Amino acid sequence: PSTNNLIESWNARLRDMLRRHRGLRLVRRLKAICWWCHQHTAHPETDAWLAANAMPDERLERLYRQAWERSPQGQYETFGIPARYGTGIDWNEFHTRVEWQSND
Repeated sequence: PSTNNLIESWNARLRDMLRRHRGLRLVRRLKAICWWCHQHTAHPETDAWLAANAMPDERLERLYRQAWERSPQGQYETFGIPARYGTGIDWNEFHTRVEWQSND
């Protein structure tokens, strides 16, 4: 689905932030996204408030695992359930393209 430029602008900034901090564990990446979003709100809280109200690593991992298991790719990889859409037969999987030869 297409999105407007404002949403893609924010998504691009998040992707850029994650690209600049490659190598972080999953939980650290999730916390970095939460921190970035919090810092870009109209009235961000103090660092002390963030530290006191931060979500524990175990809860973040559990929420991520639940979201993954509910996603189409996660259901396939976790439970072997095939995706409903986007898994149609592609003509190119069964045929080989051969250059047309002219008899001239």
